[in-house]
Amino acid sequence: MKNNKLFIFLLISGIILSQSCENKKQQTLFTTIMKTSKGDIRGINLNSDINTVRELETKEPDSISDNYLFYNILVPEKYSQIKIEYNFDENGLYSANISVKILNPDSLKALQTLDTLQSKIKKLFTKKHGNPFELTKDILIWNYSSESGTDASVQLINNTKIENIPSLEILLQTEVQ
Repeated sequence: MKNNKLFIFLLISGIILSQSCENKKQQTLFTTIMKTSKGDIRGINLNSDINTVRELETKEPDSISDNYLFYNILVPEKYSQIKIEYNFDENGLYSANISVKILNPDSLKALQTLDTLQSKIKKLFTKKHGNPFELTKDILIWNYSSESGTDASVQLINNTKIENIPSLEILLQTEVQ
């Protein structure tokens, strides 16, 4: 009887701990945006077909057409909105655009959140693709060969000055020949 109670206690504790760790991971704005460091972005490779992207995204798109997917993700506990657009052609995914807006009414906290997020994204892309080319203070560009063998670039753009709200944009695209 004691062994059963101990086993049940350990099982329940393990489940609670597992869910707690999972929730902490989901609550990180960086992991919500990037999902994983695998693939070209969010675990997805350029030239992937639309069905592969839908499967990897896991939630249903907010808008869909033959060559386009759109996702709108609200992260209320982080006062954030994430918009993701995927564009496809006959070769598969050729561009992804991720727009992040920090909507925190405390402007100082919003800017701090954006700075932390921008630093983490820059660190991830630098680790994957080497040092970026700094087009301007607000635009960093990494040129690289994607996992699918396609020449590609990823841009990290701080749009705060343009939009008058703390915001970032990540633009991934195949290079135009």
